Amino acid sequence: MPGSLARTTAPVAKMMRLRNYKEGAGLGAHGQGIVVPVKTEKRSSNAGVGHSEKPYDNGLPGAPAPPPAEDRWGEWAAASRALGLERDCYEKILALLRDMKLEGDDSAETADALAAIVKSEEVLQGKRALGAWRTALPPSAVQHIVEQVLAPRMAMKAREWEPVWNPGCDHWLRPWIPLIGHLPESLYSIVESKISGGSHDTISRFNRKDYFDPAHWEIFSRRHVLPRLTRWLQQLRITPPKQIDIKFRTVMEWAPLVRTEDAVSILEQEFFGKWESALRHWLQSAKTSPGEADAWCTGWKNLFTPELLDDERVLARLEVGAAIADRQTEDLNRLVRHS
Repeated sequence: MPGSLARTTAPVAKMMRLRNYKEGAGLGAHGQGIVVPVKTEKRSSNAGVGHSEKPYDNGLPGAPAPPPAEDRWGEWAAASRALGLERDCYEKILALLRDMKLEGDDSAETADALAAIVKSEEVLQGKRALGAWRTALPPSAVQHIVEQVLAPRMAMKAREWEPVWNPGCDHWLRPWIPLIGHLPESLYSIVESKISGGSHDTISRFNRKDYFDPAHWEIFSRRHVLPRLTRWLQQLRITPPKQIDIKFRTVMEWAPLVRTEDAVSILEQEFFGKWESALRHWLQSAKTSPGEADAWCTGWKNLFTPELLDDERVLARLEVGAAIADRQTEDLNRLVRHS
């Protein structure tokens, strides 16, 4: 217990009692002294008296974001939505084929496709793996449905599509993804022209790689995403000791849209040289406190995506900045020791 006489020697305890000290109270005529001992704070080996461990107000994150916890419920919910989209696709295609029959389409291909879709309901009844429904359909039925039933309707809807109001293509593309897999090549030019002609938010909200096949997505990102990242890095102003410009955060939000190799190339061309130059100029022209430059470099590192931090070239350039900051800290400590 704080203020307990049992924690001291017998002579001291006797003297305190003679002076009417009450255990648990503070010292002084009115017991106003502290009771709880002063807490000690651990400092780094090079830190002097008065050194503060408080984070610097440098406009950068002080610690990396914690890794996402395993989200079993989220995974289950995503799988449930995907399976639900399969059933919706089945029901919409079934309705289209029946309408075609009622409108006089007596072709054998449509009849076979309708029979295949009706039979595929058996797959949807019980537990199934994602994609099992499409696998159960005959290739000839899938080809007829995609080319003769869906393609004409999708082409008409794509021409009417306004990406600003419906970036997810909820009414004309998303419902058919379980069957077609990705955006048909015949519609790529229409979609590209509409997205590229919109605002930057249109492109970011259309980050649906399940809508593109890998080859088309790479073409799209090289034409429309990489130039934006390059322009933002060119416009970025790096202002130590406090970073105000947030364009780099935006670049990191968009980095997952492109290949890591392409993002690293842009960073090497447009960012790291500027970053190192700003760091050197700051350290040469301003008096920084011990640890401030280290915190600045760490804050920048914490902005990078995990994929970029796995790249050896990125780590090497970040370590160059850390080495510059370390030399500055050593110089400051040397001056303190000799003063």
